[in-house]
Amino acid sequence: MTAPILYYWAPCSTCSVVTAFADEHQIELDKRDVEQEIPYQELLALGGDANLIPYLYDNEQLIQGNDAVIDYLTQNYLNK
Repeated sequence: MTAPILYYWAPCSTCSVVTAFADEHQIELDKRDVEQEIPYQELLALGGDANLIPYLYDNEQLIQGNDAVIDYLTQNYLNK
């Protein structure tokens, strides 16, 4: 199973909420900083907007925002 991809920006305090949640619950994420060109282009190709990070991409779904990402991780990675 591949880790869900988190599109984020390292200095972003909003994004740090998701990364802290994942770390606390030992959920492995493939973190891709959109400040770098390749992750930025990947996010755009998926239909995301780098101004609205964080995004989580998992099971061919793109989920935007802290609350939605944390809810998704909780339902799919903690309740199993």
